[in-house]
Amino acid sequence: MDHITTWFGTFNIENDTILSCDLLKKDIKILVDHLLSTPGALESSMVCGRNIRSLAKESGFVTSDKEYNDLFRDVNIEYAVQKVAASRSYDHVLIRSIEALDELDRITNVLSERLKELYDLNYPELELQGEPLVRFISKYGTRESNTKWDTEDNKILHSAVNSLGLELPRTCADNIKDMASNICGLYDNRDRLSQYIEAYMDENFPNLSKTAGVSIGARLISIAGSTRKLSSMPSGTIQVLGAQKALFKHLKGQAPSPKHGVIFQHPLIKESPWWLRGKVARALACKISLAVRVDYFSGDYREEIIEDLNKKVETLQKQFPNPPKRKV
Repeated sequence: MDHITTWFGTFNIENDTILSCDLLKKDIKILVDHLLSTPGALESSMVCGRNIRSLAKESGFVTSDKEYNDLFRDVNIEYAVQKVAASRSYDHVLIRSIEALDELDRITNVLSERLKELYDLNYPELELQGEPLVRFISKYGTRESNTKWDTEDNKILHSAVNSLGLELPRTCADNIKDMASNICGLYDNRDRLSQYIEAYMDENFPNLSKTAGVSIGARLISIAGSTRKLSSMPSGTIQVLGAQKALFKHLKGQAPSPKHGVIFQHPLIKESPWWLRGKVARALACKISLAVRVDYFSGDYREEIIEDLNKKVETLQKQFPNPPKRKV
C-alpha cells in the first residue's frame, strides 16, 4: 500500500486506487504543524490522477471551493510566518549584539573626546583619557570641588589646586559631571553586552572561542552572517574575512593580496614577526574552520584543536627563525 500526503490529510492507495483517507482536523495550527513536519505535502496536487481540491470536497474535508480557498490561504500565510520565525536563530542575536557593541564603542569614544575637550578648559593638567577620565569626572566633578576628593593620588590633588584652567560656572560644571555620568552608563552597557557575548560564545562555540578567541570568533560569525555559513566556508576565505577593501584593491591590481582579515587581532599573529604572519594566519584559519564545524555539527569540545595549532606555530617559528632576504 502506498501513501500520498497532502496539506489536509494522507491518502492510502493500492493499484492506483484510493482506498481511504486520513483527514486532519480543520484547525489552522494542526494543519501548519503538519506542513512543518512534512513540507513536501504542499507539492502534492494530484492523487491517482485526481485534483486534491475535488478530493477535499468529496472526502468531506470542505464543503465548497470558497471554503477550500479560504482555508488554504490562511494555512499558507501562517506556514510562511512560522518558516520565517524558524529561520531566525540565536546567531542573529549574537550578530546584532556585536553590531551594538561596535556602535557603543564608537559613541563612547566620540563622547569621551568631547568631554575631555570640555574638561581641559577647567583642568588641563589631568592626564587621564578615555574611560578612566570619564569615571573620574563622574565621581569627582570639576576641580573646584577638589577639597571633597578622596583620591589617594596626591599628584592629582596638587595639580588640581595649582591648575591653570578656567573656573567654570556652577551650571556648566554640573553639566560636565552629568555628561560624564551618562557616558559611564554607556560604558556599563558595553561591559554587560560584552559579558553576554563572551558567555554565549563559551557555551555554544567552545572550540571557536578557544581557537580564535571570543571577540574574533563572534566577529567572524557576524561577518559571515551565521554559524552555518561560516562552517561552510573554506579556510582561505575565513583567513581574509574582514579584509574586503584590501581584497577588492588586490583584484583591481592596486594592492598585494591580503594575508589576513579580522584574525590579525589574534595574539599568535600580532606577536609573530612580520615574515611569519601570513603562514601563522593560514594555520590559524585552518584550525578556525575545523573548530566552527565541530561546534556547529557536534558541539563537543576538542582540546586537540588548539594543541595542534600551537604545535604548528612552534614548528613555523623553528623552521623560519630569520627573515627572508628582500628582493632587490
